[in-house]
Amino acid sequence: MKILIFSLGPIFKDSVHGGSQKILREIMTHLGNKGHIVDVFCTKRKDNNETFSLSKNVYVHPALRFRETFPEPYKTPPYNLSSIISVLSEEIKRHDVFYIHDSGLDFTFLTKNIPTVWSLRDFIYPESILGGLNFSRDAMIINSEYTYLSYLSLIRTYRKNPEQKIFLINNGINVNHFKHKNSDSLRKRIGLPKDDLVIIYPHRPEVSKGIFEVLKVLDILVNEKGIQNIKLLIPRYIDLKISNSLEKVYKNIRDEARKLNVSNNIIFHEWIEYNDLPEYYSLGDLSLSIGNFVECFPNVSLESIACGTPSISARVATHRYVLPENIETKIDFGDIKECANIAFKYLNSDNGELIKKGKEYIIKHFAFSKMLEGYEDIITGCSKSEGLKQINISQNSRSYKIAPWCYLSEKFGFYNDYNYEYNKDEEFINLIKTKKIIKEDDNNRNIIIEHFEKGDLVLI
Repeated sequence: MKILIFSLGPIFKDSVHGGSQKILREIMTHLGNKGHIVDVFCTKRKDNNETFSLSKNVYVHPALRFRETFPEPYKTPPYNLSSIISVLSEEIKRHDVFYIHDSGLDFTFLTKNIPTVWSLRDFIYPESILGGLNFSRDAMIINSEYTYLSYLSLIRTYRKNPEQKIFLINNGINVNHFKHKNSDSLRKRIGLPKDDLVIIYPHRPEVSKGIFEVLKVLDILVNEKGIQNIKLLIPRYIDLKISNSLEKVYKNIRDEARKLNVSNNIIFHEWIEYNDLPEYYSLGDLSLSIGNFVECFPNVSLESIACGTPSISARVATHRYVLPENIETKIDFGDIKECANIAFKYLNSDNGELIKKGKEYIIKHFAFSKMLEGYEDIITGCSKSEGLKQINISQNSRSYKIAPWCYLSEKFGFYNDYNYEYNKDEEFINLIKTKKIIKEDDNNRNIIIEHFEKGDLVLI
């Protein structure tokens, strides 16, 4: 089968710039090894603009003239967007099925004449949300329970029976790749002293990924708990090769580190290549994912544990759903002291049993082969179908329940992933605790108390 793939994010021969692209790379390689011809079209960049073979039967064409770096990929001259439409229109004629990775193709009319599979890899960037909510035909793959529940709770308000075309395939972790490895050579390359403890922060430099929260944790560990031989590793993002727009972020990080007196406990280093990631994770004594970014799947947490490094994450978005708290410790977002106390315990403990239990859980619930086979079955089995019918549900006829993007923290209040903050209204919180919610009747006069159960809600 000839498979056409669209990726809004760039695809490099040797580097991977994010978790979504990592999964795409593995899916493409699998399809190529099964004998399918795979042509992938992605964003063209100064440092990535020539066609190359990624693996057997997989050909990457960095030919689409979106904006080279995030955010706002569609912020480019209109003639560039017209060029993208022309390129993809011609390629669609030569392929049997179209797979849209991350739902970031907002020209939905292009899919009219070809079986099309969409995949929702994030539910935060405008182009992905728009692409996801525009979906009506053939198949949609979603990569986590959190995103699946969030997406369904919304699309059900205007599409009839959407679950017939929507498939949950959790990200799989390749434990043959992500496993503990000797990292002496990488340690030397980074300039990391042999006996230092290591906290890794393997994320992009978005503030919402939690770097300033991590610095506060480091401050407590160094200046209050007295751990002097500790280093925080911070990767310099791959986009710095073509743009200096992120330098301000790294300057702010350095400035904050100086204020907290932890500058000597930080090492900035180059972006880590895909093949070196297991060594990088293996360097760590602890991995932190404590920001408030609305992740759709916590790749970093699972990959860290698979490589033998314990992880702490904030109870934000998919982190609340994927790993149980007896495998990955969770904190409420912003609870710096709690995070520092847990980190101190990890840094002074033998975490062998915890890691063993974590690996077993990952192998059982996030099998790499199951993910690949799931994608192959849906992509190769896709056929053109009728679109989902549009429905119109009266707002007044809906009951109210706790939305997947919300949760109640015992310490801080009612948290909304998309508001990035806690609602501390005591009356409202008491209603939530008693599993009741106030709803006005159709005449907007009488107050009705409705019982509800946590799980499938739409409470905003």
